[in-house]
Amino acid sequence: MICTVTVNPAIDKVIYLTRFNRDNTNRIKETKEVLGGKGTHVSVNLSILECVNKAFGIDFGETGRRIESLLEKEDIEMKFLHYDEGESRMNYALIEEDKTCTLISEKGKIVSKEQCQELIRKIYDEVSEGDILILSGDASNTEIPLIYANIIEAVADKKVKIFLDASSENLTGSLKWKPFLIKPNEDELSQILGKEIKGEAMILEGLQKLSHTGISCIAVSCGGNGSYIWYQDEIYRVHPLKVNVMNTIGCGDAFLSGMAYGFEKGLEFTEILKIAASVSSATAESNSTVGFDRERARELRKRVKIEKL
Repeated sequence: MICTVTVNPAIDKVIYLTRFNRDNTNRIKETKEVLGGKGTHVSVNLSILECVNKAFGIDFGETGRRIESLLEKEDIEMKFLHYDEGESRMNYALIEEDKTCTLISEKGKIVSKEQCQELIRKIYDEVSEGDILILSGDASNTEIPLIYANIIEAVADKKVKIFLDASSENLTGSLKWKPFLIKPNEDELSQILGKEIKGEAMILEGLQKLSHTGISCIAVSCGGNGSYIWYQDEIYRVHPLKVNVMNTIGCGDAFLSGMAYGFEKGLEFTEILKIAASVSSATAESNSTVGFDRERARELRKRVKIEKL
């Protein structure tokens, strides 16, 4: 079973504009509301891949109820904790006609120490040996520092595979627990290594340094430049696909979804990478922040180019 954790879920309000003009009136062409939060995005993408999964998280107020309602429409086992006091956050995604994407995020209600502990207990009670537990997205709104590290420590005896997609302290402070997979971008890889990482040569050097830390799989995402993945003493270069990009928000979550799906199904590693890359590229062709066309992803899978370095 694949389980996702979203500590700070949201509703994404997607706003379509001709062009965003600062210091001026902007006329909205269209709006829609979809699920927000990286963990919930992973859950929805897994559902599109016909992979039943559990979604853990914490939500608040009427916005939280709307988040739960959107999750319930998918083939997802919802394991959220709900509290009436306060409201879960809203994100605002501005998408311009030239495909420029800007995300404006609220901080989210502060999650108390007691609420964090209740979530950790719920996760511990529900996960089983062999499960994949995905910790992804913002967790800066918790009274417990480094909540991801706390979750990993709590489930250590369960022998689950931890997939970690985080930044700042929740990333660097969790590495000592040796998650199975991490998915940093170049900025996050810089945070891990303590120096600026730019370009292929520095990424490869960084992967070599991290290959001795006990982390099984390290996937460095480089946006439109593809990705570099270290796994079982090999480094793979996944070349970017040429697609009609509509929106780049959510592509990293889609890549992580494909990786989790492939490992869950026990696929060959190169096939896992093809699925991850094709799902990410299909997401880029969508005008939403979450979801993709499954048939389009299957078509794109045939075009993915993978190179061993």
